[in-house]
Order: sequence, then C-alpha cells, then structure tokens
Amino acid sequence: MNSEKNIVENILELVKLNIVENNLIENGEKILVAVSGGPDSMCLLNSLYLLKNVLKNENSIEYDLAVAHVNHMIREESKFEKIYVEEYCKKINIPFFYLEENIPFISKKKKISEESCGREVRYNFFNKVLLENKFTKIATAHNLNDDVETILLNLIRGSGLKGLTGMDFKFKNIIRPLVNIAKSDIMEYNILQNLNPCIDKTNFENKYVRNKIRNLLIPTLQNEYNENIINNIIRMKHILKKDEDFLKKYTEIVVKNSIIDNNINRVKFDFSKILNEHESIKYRGVRKIIEIKLGNLDGIENIHVMDILKLFENNIKGKKYIIGNKFTVEIEKKNIAVIY
Repeated sequence: MNSEKNIVENILELVKLNIVENNLIENGEKILVAVSGGPDSMCLLNSLYLLKNVLKNENSIEYDLAVAHVNHMIREESKFEKIYVEEYCKKINIPFFYLEENIPFISKKKKISEESCGREVRYNFFNKVLLENKFTKIATAHNLNDDVETILLNLIRGSGLKGLTGMDFKFKNIIRPLVNIAKSDIMEYNILQNLNPCIDKTNFENKYVRNKIRNLLIPTLQNEYNENIINNIIRMKHILKKDEDFLKKYTEIVVKNSIIDNNINRVKFDFSKILNEHESIKYRGVRKIIEIKLGNLDGIENIHVMDILKLFENNIKGKKYIIGNKFTVEIEKKNIAVIY
C-alpha cells in the first residue's frame, strides 16, 4: 500500500475487506470504538464511520458506533485529548463515554506496572460500557506494527507457538480491523483526511518494554540485519498460524475423545488418551481441559501444566493437584481424573 494518491481508498477498502472476510461486524451490531485520540484510533474511528453506508449498501451490514475514551492522568495533555475526541464524536454525532482514573496511583497501590494497570482499567471500563449499553463488540486500533511488536515481545519472554502468531482479527468480543495495516499508511491516512490526531510523546520514551522494542530493537534489526524484517516477521506469523490452527484442532479432537462427563461442577476424563499423544499435544491437552473447566487460562503457567502431567504419569488413585481457589485435579481411579 504505497500509492499516496490512493492511500485513503486503499485503507477503506482493506478495512471493509477485513470486516467482511473475517465476520468482524454483523448486521445490527453496536460497536464501541476504543479511541485515545492518537493516529491509529482516529484512523479506525474515521474509517468505520465512512464505511457505514458502504457496508450497508454493498454487504447489508448496518451497525451503530460509539466511542470510549480513558484518561490515565499520566500526562498533562490528556485533558486536551479528551476534548479533541469528544468534539469529534459530536461532529459525527455518536455517543462518547469517558473515564478518568489515576493510573500512577492505582499501579503503585496494586504493585503492578503503569502499562499493565492502564490496560486493566481500560478494558474493565470498555466491558462495563459494553454491558450497560448493550454494545456487542469493542473495536481497537491495533495495527501491523503493533502486531510485530507483540510477536517480538512474546519471543523475548520465551513464548510458545501461539505467542509467535501475534494478534488475530478477533479475540473474544474484541475486533481489530486495522491489524494488517502498516503504521506509515495510517499516518498518511490521518494527513489526507485532515484528522490532526493527538500525539502521545511518551510513545517516544523508552520507559516501557514495548516502547524499547518499537524505538530501539526494530530500527536496529532493520538497519543492521534486514530492512525487510517487519514483512519477514509477518510472513513467519502466517506460516506459524497454520501450524497453530492444526495443532489446536487436533488437540480439541483428542480432548473431546477423552471426556467422559462434563457438567457445571466438574469434568471427568480419561487422561491416558492425552498421555498417549506427542509431548506437544499432552501439554496442549492439559491446558484445554483446564480451559473447558474455567472458561479461560488466566493465571495458568507452564509449571502448573507440567505438575498436572506428572500427576497423570504417576497415576495414583486419590492424589490431587490444587491451584488455590481456581481448581483441583484429582485421580479418581487408574487413568481417570476429574477437575473441579
């Protein structure tokens, strides 16, 4: 996407394609757009607004938009960003939801990073607005460069295959219509659309790990190793995504065949069917069993999975593995376990 003349048309066409091909928005939905006022989120909001009639006429998809904006009280400019976003919402006549939270204070109190705290506060707010106002999805402005940064961040942290596949177009109730669009194109779009977005100067400070990846690591990789590193990482992502999809589907079949009983209180299963598989599938199988019971894998670490596999391998009736108040895995009899 390198024709300046057609950059707006190209982005609008690609966003439309992303929405239709990945079923990001269905007819009659109410979409809450997370907008900071920066270039990415303004491109997202503007494109979704401009595509309303196009998608209605060409694809029979009608939807409503609203905006959620959070002031983290970290920077003095935040109050001006709030005014900017609110005024834009008035201009295009859509609802504006606002939250102001002292992230530096909350992060110190919770003893977590400002970055993690900010994300937690934002998404709690987004989901609260979503539920209270019967919105169906949250749209975020993650772009191709964010995706590459996420993959590198996961690599640095020692991620498995899933982490190296980066971001999906959809995750639970979150949609990312810009995830395959480069930051440079988004910046050009803002200029050509006269959006005059707010620029968060902290993005250029190397205070957070993600900023260091963006400002230091990627430029070094481009300049010293391979100028096409971003495209190469995205190509790797697509290759690994196919492998991940296969392994996920295969694991689901193995786990489904192992389950004896599944109700609201507990899941009973024949773990020998998981242990008979390759090491990779064993690990994934245990995680899938936990996910079936809990509905998610929040707080589940590699060590928990390895300990549960040891429990299965020892295969001693009555032995248990307990993770706090999350769940208990118990060997009921030879090869049969329950998670409750």
